[in-house]
Amino acid sequence: MKKTKTCIIGLSLIFLSWSCREVYYPDDLDSTQDIPVIQGMILEHEIPVVTLSWAMAYREQVQEFISGATVTVTDNLGNSVFLYETSGGKYTPYTDDFRGVRGRIYTLQVVLPDGTEYASTPVLMPITPVIDSLYADPDINTVFTYNDKNEPIPEDRPGLYIMADLSAAADSTLYFRFNTKVVKQMLYTVGIGTPGSYSVFLWEVYALDDFYSVNYTVPQNNRQVIREHDIGFLPYWYDATQETPNSTAPFTVAWDLTFNVYSISREVYDYYNSIARQLNASSQIFAPVPSQVKSNVWCTNVPEKDVIGIFEASSKATLYKAFAWKNLEDYYYQNLSSFPDINQGGSAPRFPPDFWIYF
Repeated sequence: MKKTKTCIIGLSLIFLSWSCREVYYPDDLDSTQDIPVIQGMILEHEIPVVTLSWAMAYREQVQEFISGATVTVTDNLGNSVFLYETSGGKYTPYTDDFRGVRGRIYTLQVVLPDGTEYASTPVLMPITPVIDSLYADPDINTVFTYNDKNEPIPEDRPGLYIMADLSAAADSTLYFRFNTKVVKQMLYTVGIGTPGSYSVFLWEVYALDDFYSVNYTVPQNNRQVIREHDIGFLPYWYDATQETPNSTAPFTVAWDLTFNVYSISREVYDYYNSIARQLNASSQIFAPVPSQVKSNVWCTNVPEKDVIGIFEASSKATLYKAFAWKNLEDYYYQNLSSFPDINQGGSAPRFPPDFWIYF
């Protein structure tokens, strides 16, 4: 007799080009079968990428990828491409001939080694987003720390709320996903008051919003618009306790933002929005039902078999901009034509790195 195993349907949401993951635990599911997690994406002008894994069982810590699958992406013009496993569970084409084209409709097919077949709904690659502006609102954000008695201690920190406006000449609602990378520039001085003192340049890299951050347009003056889309808060923080007899504490010099907007279909929007609602529902009395995550992938030859995942076809617009703190009434900014793709923090004594932005 096969032992029933308690599983968690785990969504491996990939952040910063799908390089890091956050496991999502929507519901316990008693099952004697493993549950595949299928994640696929094709961007405009880029080749498709598909990642296959198994949902993680309760208390598991290591993700298990699926090897040996047959993966195909087709478009509505009859073109198709086979994807091959290039690393654990990651499938890409051998050539770059098959790339995303705006206006085409794409479908993902996956056959696992056990013979089960999966397909996505056909997904349209919509029009390229138009970013009207990326701007800040200086304000105070209250954060809470806890003392040794687990009592909350509120603390007001100044900083910048980052927002964006988008618009398009369209007759119907448009849907977007957002992903914003921040390179935080910091500086401190070593050897205070000595002839040999020097500066140390620091930088941190993080995502300002979530991978599943989505929004949709509303009609305004014969256009479809999004106004004041909330991206996140950039705290201007100086911790004097980090000072030493030999050095100052680091202080924030600037934030360099790479703001990515993906134009997505309604189905893809529903998928990410259902995840956002579930993950943000912990403080609600009536939380959404966990199983309501809206996958657009299903099993075609065993319809009752569980699967979860998404196949996304999207066009992308990117805007680069640097911000710096001034006061609660105003802020500094620079529009940038480009910014390097930096994925990890670091430090440089005496001389700044090439990407450093000055105000």
